[in-house]
Amino acid sequence: MKSLYKQRLWTKLLFIVFGLSFLIPFTTAEARITFKAPEGLEAPGRRVAGGSRAPQEKICSTGQNPLTAVVPNSNVQLTTQENPNLFFYVPQTSATLELVLRDQEKEYKQTYKPSEKGGIVSIPFNQASLEVGKEYRWSFSIVCNPKERSKDKFVEGAIKRVKTPPELANKLATASPQERANLYAEAGIWQDSLASLAQSLSSNPSMELKAEWQALLTSKSVGLDNLVSEPLLPDQLKP
Repeated sequence: MKSLYKQRLWTKLLFIVFGLSFLIPFTTAEARITFKAPEGLEAPGRRVAGGSRAPQEKICSTGQNPLTAVVPNSNVQLTTQENPNLFFYVPQTSATLELVLRDQEKEYKQTYKPSEKGGIVSIPFNQASLEVGKEYRWSFSIVCNPKERSKDKFVEGAIKRVKTPPELANKLATASPQERANLYAEAGIWQDSLASLAQSLSSNPSMELKAEWQALLTSKSVGLDNLVSEPLLPDQLKP
């Protein structure tokens, strides 16, 4: 009799434990994605725009976080794409946005209308196609005063297009969008990992994908913990 009672008690306890497990949100520790930055890859840059106490510049943009490039600590993004989208956290602003891309020979410039609200945005750039093995410098600005560009709030860094390694290409061929993000992150290809995960999250904002997004931004070689709670705006900014 006692044995039957114990068995029923254990059954109830297991039911409670497993039942509650479905209510526990997916945490960062359980997320699989971790960005592994390539060794020796680094470039001078400015990932976070400087702040100002000037009243006219406070009006230019509002938000808890300043303009921030969604890039690793190295300030260099690798991509396999000819025309990748770049990602930035843009605070709420009514000012024009400007993206400039430079190589050793030319400078390409494109302007955008601001978003109605602050958040992480995807910036398409179609003025130039990236060549494999070539590093490009970029800068992205909030143009607070077109007549006085020294007042711009800006960030800058570098991007380089690389060939997809054959082994990675084979894995990507049968991978889901979420798996592609993980594969790119492990290979140190930041821009493609970020874009793949952003696309998945925009179409399916599940708890698991949100945890993956948090894990990617808070990877040791990225450290963008302050942007985790910022919304990922679904639409690209229009040139």
